[in-house]
Amino acid sequence: MGMWLKLAQLRVPLNVTVAQLPAWVARRLGLEPRTVLEVRIDRKSLDARHKSPVFIYNLYLRIDLAPQKQDAFLKQHAELDLTVTGPPAVVPLQVGKTKPSISFRPVIVGAGPAGLFAGLKLAAAGFKPLIIERGEGLGERIARVDHFWHTGELDPESNIQYGCGGAGTFSDGKLTTRIKDPRLAEILQVLIELGAPEDIRYLQLPHIGTDLLREVVTKLERLIGEYGGEIQFRNRLTDLRIDRGEIRGVSINSGTHLETGLVLLAVGNSARDLYALLSEKGLKIEAKPIAVGLRIEHPQDLIDRAQYGSWAGNLQLGPGDYRLTYQDRESRRGVYTFCMCPGGQVVGAASEPGGVVTNGMSYHARNSGVANAAIVVTIPASDYGDTGPLGGIDFQRRLERKAYEAGGGKFFAPAQRVADFLKCEPSQGFIALKPSYLPGTRPANLWEVLPPNLCQAIAAAIRQFGRELKGFDWPDAVLTGVETRTSAPVRIVRDVEREAEGFNGIYPVGEGAGYAGGIISSALDGWKTAEVICEKYCK
Repeated sequence: MGMWLKLAQLRVPLNVTVAQLPAWVARRLGLEPRTVLEVRIDRKSLDARHKSPVFIYNLYLRIDLAPQKQDAFLKQHAELDLTVTGPPAVVPLQVGKTKPSISFRPVIVGAGPAGLFAGLKLAAAGFKPLIIERGEGLGERIARVDHFWHTGELDPESNIQYGCGGAGTFSDGKLTTRIKDPRLAEILQVLIELGAPEDIRYLQLPHIGTDLLREVVTKLERLIGEYGGEIQFRNRLTDLRIDRGEIRGVSINSGTHLETGLVLLAVGNSARDLYALLSEKGLKIEAKPIAVGLRIEHPQDLIDRAQYGSWAGNLQLGPGDYRLTYQDRESRRGVYTFCMCPGGQVVGAASEPGGVVTNGMSYHARNSGVANAAIVVTIPASDYGDTGPLGGIDFQRRLERKAYEAGGGKFFAPAQRVADFLKCEPSQGFIALKPSYLPGTRPANLWEVLPPNLCQAIAAAIRQFGRELKGFDWPDAVLTGVETRTSAPVRIVRDVEREAEGFNGIYPVGEGAGYAGGIISSALDGWKTAEVICEKYCK
């Protein structure tokens, strides 16, 4: 069996790979390598604050040590954060342990992270959920998006925002979250079993990459089907049948009617027509603050040198990333970088005719040579004007349409060199770095797209970030606009039972409902809601 220990805050040189870690740990503890029976990584982060960067590990160790020697061993290494513990727990997905007490099928609206993980949990519990998704299945959707990027011909029903996997399927596949919840281990375990890299369990900034994430989503869809669930594509929710606060059924594509007493609204943050429908049906919707701005691009090696100095290019470090914040005194707004994609590209993420939306993505290898991130400004709901709970949507649309006009049509995006942006002068072209945005860009003055107070805040932030991260204000860095879909502009109010306030059987979940932000937090919200339903309706 061996003795389990937890070793925290262990500083390990860069040249020690994960494969070499057990032997290195054995030497560090003065043990024979054969006595270290097992090493499991609980956490791995990078400390690059000094001249020689090191990795910081939290480890679970199983060592072959006689009980009478254990106390002496712990005293010998008292300088280390070393404690006796049990083996790390891995909780498998519970399948078929209960039986639902309802005869109808739950309907889940949306096949993004919240919808898919709610669907998986309910399917495993025997509910046979039906997931309806307005967009296409992943293969068809990838082809549709690629066609849009190369022709500027948009399908408003199947694009980066709509389709199997949700908007995160065309991103970096970041799994970072500040939420602490034991269920996260279950969700990560599912992702790993479906093909995600093992290191997402322990990396400080875990990511899957767009390419691997697509494979995981395909297997997740298949797994839901194996447990009795079903996903139907090109099926858009067009009506809810509600009787005295009770959900009775849904209409799909304005024609098909389904009877159900359970509807999970996992709609994503771009379901603008559905927000309007829910408001008409009397669901309580609140305007929520958002953040909008631009995408900024730098050569990846510039970021690497700024972060790692002479260690830039070390394969153990990988491409450098950053997360920067600034509080603008003049506008009293926060400015921050968002969704940083090392070694990635900027892509068109529109879902409506006549509006440009940007987003960033990268593949697992992160080897494009270009770093990009959103640089966005906080927008309080008071900025929307007296336009009701859906005012944030109007605010987003106005900016997206201005960007479309400035790009000259066909979903080309307006772009500008940083040097020109800081002087409020239109760019005439691009010198050392070409914009990576697809379908294409047009040199412009982004001060004519975003409100001046937002541009002033972004310009001040770029100057400040340049002092914090050398080269961030590089004159030939490229800004592309606009980034507007950072989060949902509304919240569908729900009660302590996770049901829409004042309604039975309607469960708003995930980012589109205003309760998450990103892949993992959305998946977790769907998972937790499915748990509540299981507790309520399972025998």
